[in-house]
Amino acid sequence: MAYGKAYLHGSEAARFVPGEPAVIEVDGWRLGLAVCRDTGITEHAAKTAALGIDGYVAGVVHADHEAEVHGERARRVAADHGVWVVTAAFAGPTGGGFDRTSGRSGIWSAGGELVAEASAAPDEIARAVFIK
Repeated sequence: MAYGKAYLHGSEAARFVPGEPAVIEVDGWRLGLAVCRDTGITEHAAKTAALGIDGYVAGVVHADHEAEVHGERARRVAADHGVWVVTAAFAGPTGGGFDRTSGRSGIWSAGGELVAEASAAPDEIARAVFIK
């Protein structure tokens, strides 16, 4: 299965077709998928949660001065839908206007508490064990 970002940004709309909320199942866990801007659209999280999810997982990239953005969004999704949230946040330069990225991948509980967080350095990871 491939997931296509639902809420395109800027020039992406000229090159891509938006996707739809989607869920994958991994070891009995239903994971709602998101890419970057999707996490900032409350409708995306609501539509994804309506598919019956245990967690909401997203790949994001933010500039270094936006380091709190994915945490704020993760806490909102957890509070609104009672699911744990994971963001894999790019760390290091990527080009395309992101010479300095935020990093700080993180994991939030269904109650919105930060469980684990990586630093802004490349090659760091955040890890937690959830038991169903």
